[in-house]
Amino acid sequence: MSEATPETAVPEASGHSANATRNSILYLVGALAQGVGVFLFQPFALHLLNSDSQWQELFLSISVIQVGVILAAAGLPLAITKAWFDPDGAAKARAISGFLGLGGIILGVGAAVIYSAVTGTLSHPGSFAIALVAMGFQSCVLGAQAILRAQGRAVMFVVLSLTSSMVAYAGGLVAMLLFGSRATVFMAGYAVMVVLSALLSVAVARPAMPFSHEGAVKEAIAVGLPALPHTGALMLLTQGAPFLLAALAAPGVSGNYGKVQIFVLGTVTLLGALNNVWVPSLMAVRGPARVERMRSTMKVAVAAAVAVTVIAASGANLVVHLMAGGRTELIPVAQVMPLLAMGYVLYLNASTLLFADGVTWWLSVVTPAVLVVSIGLAWWPAVHGDLVGVAVSSVVSFLLLGLAYLLVAGKRAAGGWPMGVFLLGCAVVLIYVGGLRLLPTDLLTGLLTVALVTALIVGGVLFKLSRVRRAARATSAGKDGSDV
Repeated sequence: MSEATPETAVPEASGHSANATRNSILYLVGALAQGVGVFLFQPFALHLLNSDSQWQELFLSISVIQVGVILAAAGLPLAITKAWFDPDGAAKARAISGFLGLGGIILGVGAAVIYSAVTGTLSHPGSFAIALVAMGFQSCVLGAQAILRAQGRAVMFVVLSLTSSMVAYAGGLVAMLLFGSRATVFMAGYAVMVVLSALLSVAVARPAMPFSHEGAVKEAIAVGLPALPHTGALMLLTQGAPFLLAALAAPGVSGNYGKVQIFVLGTVTLLGALNNVWVPSLMAVRGPARVERMRSTMKVAVAAAVAVTVIAASGANLVVHLMAGGRTELIPVAQVMPLLAMGYVLYLNASTLLFADGVTWWLSVVTPAVLVVSIGLAWWPAVHGDLVGVAVSSVVSFLLLGLAYLLVAGKRAAGGWPMGVFLLGCAVVLIYVGGLRLLPTDLLTGLLTVALVTALIVGGVLFKLSRVRRAARATSAGKDGSDV
């Protein structure tokens, strides 16, 4: 499959591009593969390690990569995508990509050396040190993906997602089969595949030296530093509830919440994947065109949020029976969690405008402030071990996050926010989840719910495709008639 690569190309991901739907599907596939990768490798790793202490070491090392990469990137991928649309933007974007990649490697390797020196393991680095190195090389992949996103090259974007996640997990498992079942061996195999992914990323989306474009490093720092507290706060909004429960609730309560937290992380991951289409679409336009683009993008985003919520909440019963040992008291928790999608899409599109206009300092104020409010909302239910209450507080927190960013950035696309559509979407998902709460919690009901929702979705997609085909045939027939 060929992909456009011209330096000046308007991204195929544009909201008016015929390839927007294709790219959306590809980004979703990549996000699903990344998310599923963790769950696919986990049972095999547990079986091979056969040790709680080794598994804990490995899980911590993987977590370091997931958390560290996001914090280290600190908004720079969006800065790269934004720079691509500036005058002489390709050169600037490649320079910022080089800054992210080179800086990530230096920080990662440096941190690994310091950690190994402090722990006396320089001659035999542990899994944690190897994770730090892998984290550094992962930044090269992030920089390349930002360029690919701006170019609309979704296929290569997804290829890099797969090689740096699922293929890397597979590399870790193969390493344990060949060289011994230890966390360090897994991380070594994982790191090798990440390094190979970094080399591939350099080949498909060439970076430049940071100082090759005047002002690139200054812009990268100006964007990155304000985004650092924002990124940390956002991670705590999505993943902080188990830590709060561990500190305030009875022993074991936090672990129960963690068994269904995939409904938070999965919702955020899927919408983040679709955001790879929305970001370049919004950044490519200014003035009145931005208003119209925002209006169309928000309508799509609301529809996506509703769809993700419906699908995820419908699977709560079945997933709890399969992955949480049939703890039916967790089903309402899992059903509520996906509701955060509505606030999240509002935040995604509003914050994109702040990146596009270079006023990212707002991020360092708004997100941490919402985090403080979120902790206050979750405190009482956490103390009492009320997991549904904690899930509801998370949903409310994300809604506040979206509204706060709308308040700050709304004027940058004034008239482009279809709030009637947004409120309608909120009402639909609330009624839907409320209806699910009335259903029995046995496994058969869960299976039937998933089957029914799947059938409705497939039927809707087929109906939509048939309408598109009929419209295309009608258009073709009209053209043929005019040519006669």
